[in-house]
Amino acid sequence: MPLAPTTAATARTPALLLGVAISTHRAAAAGAFVVSATAAGCRKALSTTTGPFRLDGRIGTSASTVFAVPTRPRVSAAPASIVSVNQVRTKTFRKGVSKSQRRYFRHVEKLKAEGKPVPPIRRNVLENRFWKVVGNMKIYKNVSNGCRHRRHAVRFHLHKGTCVRRLSIGKRSRGGRNITGKITVRHQGGGHKRRLRKVDFFRHMPGPQEVVRLEYDPNRTAELALLRSLSTNEFSYIVRPAGLNPGDVVQSYRAGVPAADERGEPIPKNALVRPGNALRLRDIPVGSLIHCIGLRPGGPAQLCRSAGTCAQLIATGLVAGAGAGAGRPATEMAQVRLSSKEVRLIPVDCVATVGVVGNEDHQHRVWGKAGASRRRGVRPATRGIAMNPPDHPTGGGGKSKGNKPPRSPWGWLTKGWKTV
Repeated sequence: MPLAPTTAATARTPALLLGVAISTHRAAAAGAFVVSATAAGCRKALSTTTGPFRLDGRIGTSASTVFAVPTRPRVSAAPASIVSVNQVRTKTFRKGVSKSQRRYFRHVEKLKAEGKPVPPIRRNVLENRFWKVVGNMKIYKNVSNGCRHRRHAVRFHLHKGTCVRRLSIGKRSRGGRNITGKITVRHQGGGHKRRLRKVDFFRHMPGPQEVVRLEYDPNRTAELALLRSLSTNEFSYIVRPAGLNPGDVVQSYRAGVPAADERGEPIPKNALVRPGNALRLRDIPVGSLIHCIGLRPGGPAQLCRSAGTCAQLIATGLVAGAGAGAGRPATEMAQVRLSSKEVRLIPVDCVATVGVVGNEDHQHRVWGKAGASRRRGVRPATRGIAMNPPDHPTGGGGKSKGNKPPRSPWGWLTKGWKTV
C-alpha cells in the first residue's frame, strides 16, 4: 500500500516509525518517486526542506517533504539529477603558502615581467620512499625483505652510461671449471655479464692528463677514472684515488721528475705530490700515502689496488744485497708499510701513485639478500656437517660435531695441524 509523505509532527515521533521500512522506485509514467512500506525497522527520519538527504549512501535533494529512511534502503533506477556521485568527506587540512615560497613567487614574477629566464629549482635528492642518504652511505628502507638491511656507498658522482668499448673486452665466465669441464673452484657460476676494463697500471704516457669522468667497475671494489691526454687525446683508465674529480689534471713521472717545467722554472713539491700523480719511490717524500705500487722497475702496479687501501713510505735510500754471494750487485731499496702493518723492501725505481684508493666506504656495504650475491657470480655453499659421509669428512651423523677438527672436502685440516 502506498505510504503518503509524513509530516514534521510525525517525523518527531519515533514510535510511529517503528516496524516500517521504505523502499523507493521510479514511477513509470510520471517519473516521480513512489514510497512503499514493508515490515522492517526504521532508523530515523530526515527532512529535506533545508538541506540534502542521504539515499542509499548517496546525496540527493527533494521538495519540502519528510521521508522515513529505512535501516538498509534500496534504490533502483534513481535519476542522475537526484543522486550525486560525490561523497561526503571531512574537511582536510591544507598547509598554506610559507613566507619563503611567497618571496620566491614574487621573484619569479619579477623575472618574467623583465623578460629574464627563470632558473630551474635544483633539489638534492637525499631521501625518497625507498632509500635515504646518511653520510656517504645509501641506506635502503624497510619496504621489502631484501631491502631491510641493504646499504652501499653513494654512486651519484659516477657515470651513468657504459664504459669505453675499445678500452674493454668481453669476459667469458667459466663457472669455476677448467678446460676439461671439471669444477676446480667451487661456489662460482652465473651472474650478470661483465666487460673487463683495460686499466693502465704502467702509466707510461707522459704529459698532463685530464680526468674526463668517474666510472663504476664491476670487476673490482675501487672506482675508475677516465683520463684524456692533453697532447695526444688518447684515453686510458686508472684506479681513482680519493679526492680526484672530473676536471683535475694528473701526470706520470715514470721516467723521473724533470729539472724544470716548460717555462724553465723548477717544479714545486706540492705540484708533484698530488692524488693521481705517478712517481718513482725515490721522488716521493717520506711519510706520504701511496697506492698502486709496483714490485719491480718497469713493472705494473701490484699492491694496494682495492677500495680504501694505501701504504706509507717509511724510508728510501736503503742499500740491500751488498756483499751477497755470486757477485750480486747492491740495490737501493725503500721501506713501505702496508695496510696489514707488514713492512716490505721495494726497489726505489718502482713506480707508485700518490694518495689513497677511493670508495673507502665499500667495507660497510650490505647486499641484503642472496640474489645480490648470485648476480655477482657467487653460488651457494653447503656446510660439510650437513652432507653425507661420502661427500665430506665431517658429514653424516646427527647435529653433533663428533669431536672432529674441521676439514676440507679432501680431508685437509682447514685450521692447520698442531704446532706444539
